[in-house]
Amino acid sequence: MAGALPDLDLPAGYRADWVLAYHGRDPDGLSERVAGNRITKLLAPVGRAIRLEIEIGADVARLSADPPDLSAGEAAALADAAVRMLGLSGDMAGFEALAAEDGEVARLLSRCGPGLRLPQTASVFEALCWAIVGQQVNLRFAGQLRRTLIELAGLDHPSGMKAHPTPAGIAALDPDLLGRLKFSRAKAAYLITAASAGVDYESLPHLAPDAAEAALTGIKGIGPWTRAYVLLRACAMPDVAPLGDAGLAAALQYFTGLERRPTPVEQGAMMQRFAPWRSMATAHLWAGWSAG
Repeated sequence: MAGALPDLDLPAGYRADWVLAYHGRDPDGLSERVAGNRITKLLAPVGRAIRLEIEIGADVARLSADPPDLSAGEAAALADAAVRMLGLSGDMAGFEALAAEDGEVARLLSRCGPGLRLPQTASVFEALCWAIVGQQVNLRFAGQLRRTLIELAGLDHPSGMKAHPTPAGIAALDPDLLGRLKFSRAKAAYLITAASAGVDYESLPHLAPDAAEAALTGIKGIGPWTRAYVLLRACAMPDVAPLGDAGLAAALQYFTGLERRPTPVEQGAMMQRFAPWRSMATAHLWAGWSAG
């Protein structure tokens, strides 16, 4: 039936807790909320705001939408977003198989087990905006800035929530207004420049990793860490390590027993042993080893 949303099967040992924590990192979010085992996400795949509900069970995730009268295109886009958000778009078997032959990989997996997945943002542009607003600020302030963007340019839903802005919506914002709303001049410029760059961001997951990274290179404000974040969190590229990331540095320090945080160069050398599965290695370090 046109517009029907499927149930999504979850793999054995699926770690819903980390997925819920990722999507609930801003408890006051305008575009997504987490309550119990349910994720609410506002999306606008064809120009109208739709509220997607993802209820995570023991072995299946059930999807529903408001309004429920979806076109076939809307239903397909919502199902694809749910797959991404739940971290079901990548194959973990290759990485997990390494644990049988590599003791360090087995130790890495020992904290969270083989059920961990790397949840993705619902869209690539959303991840890019998250990365830019999060540059050199803490998570709480980044969430505040992101809520401001969504309030200014997001698409309204009757629930009071809003879908994340499109590139056109961000490009139309006044940088002086953003400055009055606590954005640094540089951060406002980076957001508007990225939104105006003419890049088809949603096509990046379908490109080879080098091509996807090249499409992001040269845009002012999108440096190596931001590119890595987007490839990792929005494109599901399997072999990405966000070198210089504070959380990764802290986790590697504890995992390796160093007395200090490793430099980005040292992080690169440490992560090399996990190639070509550095994305999942990063996920396990973040989830299992950051706090010691």
